[in-house]
Amino acid sequence: MIERERYGSRGRGPASLDRAARGGPGPLLFATAVVLLAAGPIALALTDPYMRAQPTALLVSTAAGALAVAALALQPLLATWATGRRRLRAHQTLGAVTLGLVLVHVGALFAVEVDDTLFAMSPDGPTRARMALIALLALLGVVALGALRARLPMARTTWRIVHAYLATLALGLGMGHAVLTDGALDGAGTPLLVGYGALGLAGVGLAHGLRRRRTTHP
Repeated sequence: MIERERYGSRGRGPASLDRAARGGPGPLLFATAVVLLAAGPIALALTDPYMRAQPTALLVSTAAGALAVAALALQPLLATWATGRRRLRAHQTLGAVTLGLVLVHVGALFAVEVDDTLFAMSPDGPTRARMALIALLALLGVVALGALRARLPMARTTWRIVHAYLATLALGLGMGHAVLTDGALDGAGTPLLVGYGALGLAGVGLAHGLRRRRTTHP
């Protein structure tokens, strides 16, 4: 009754936002979002003429990287409605899948050329490669925080701030690496990557805002 008087009959206060976040999209809608987000970079990467003459390992690396781009954009959005145990588990699972895709992306590059990949990941390597390395370390931190959340001697607010910071770092540097790297996602892929990055960063902010509303207005 108090909430109704405070926010009116339209129910657009924090309580209604919280209910909307708990409801979230259904499994079918979520699966559709996954397919749509993954289709763009995968289609651009695998249909690029440059890839036709490349070794299989590079094709695998490119496909894994393209899927990781979509997963990075989707993961923060999933966090906005990951409130129940099943949804929280889905959020953690997608984080682990994203990390796995990135590791496949890097591992396949080692299969193509070990020396070039080691140089790219060294302090003397190009900026875009150092961005990717820092993004990978940040993503490792995000996944570790999610897996060890209940065991870490860390206040809930501190955990959320560190988690959001590392997620933002991984997303921003990962997308920046993809934009700056010459390859299958050049041309039309650039605005697509920028859009995915903006979508993911907006999801981080939205998830953090909804969490604060739930804390302030339980």
